[in-house]
Amino acid sequence: MSIALYPYNILESGTLTVTGTADTGYPESRLHDRSAVLLWKDTVTEAKTFHIDQGASNILPVDLLYVAGHNFDGATLAWQYSDDDSAWTDAVTGWTQGGNGVITKSLSSAVSHRYWRFTVTSMSNPQCGEIIMSRGYAFTLLGDPRPIQADRGNVARFESIGGMSRRVKLGDPRRSWDMDLRLGDAAARNSLLAVLDYTGGTEKPLIIKDMDGNYYLMELLEDPRIERAPINRGYTTLRLLEAL
Repeated sequence: MSIALYPYNILESGTLTVTGTADTGYPESRLHDRSAVLLWKDTVTEAKTFHIDQGASNILPVDLLYVAGHNFDGATLAWQYSDDDSAWTDAVTGWTQGGNGVITKSLSSAVSHRYWRFTVTSMSNPQCGEIIMSRGYAFTLLGDPRPIQADRGNVARFESIGGMSRRVKLGDPRRSWDMDLRLGDAAARNSLLAVLDYTGGTEKPLIIKDMDGNYYLMELLEDPRIERAPINRGYTTLRLLEAL
């Protein structure tokens, strides 16, 4: 079994521009704050282009588009790249979006281009919580212990001054994973170190593609430690919680 981790977002490292003017209090920066519940929006009826310029010297490879918290149902969408900001190539074939669920589009291998854009045809009052363009780092899971997945209740518990137990529901349940990654060679260990460098350890959430091919925005609950075992059988444990 294997997973992939997507630790960076070129909307953060590059320069993002969006056509039109966002509503007050709903800025473009919300498109890459790694929280799908804080929205960018523009109360208008028009097409939108989300344009990224990575610059000439900081071009990161990309093989994933992840869009969450949007209302693009029924709109025609496109994901494209360019080397000169003039001639554009489809990263994937354009599509008509069905529903407002999370959008994921992946490439068979990562490609490096300076300019990327995500476009939405004219619609009323577009909004979006997160757009991520990243590259996946693949890891093999240890077969034993087996990965553990659970839904964790999003509830705060506390005790009142009078000693009464109180609970406050903060939101929907959050998916959690405990899994051990095999780090049997230097390449695997270096990939993990690269992931942690991009996320700042537990500082920033990241995208995970689980063993069933599902994508989630999750946060590390603790900094992974690389355990070294004989005959290059190193491993590390990831404890992940869904970021809402």
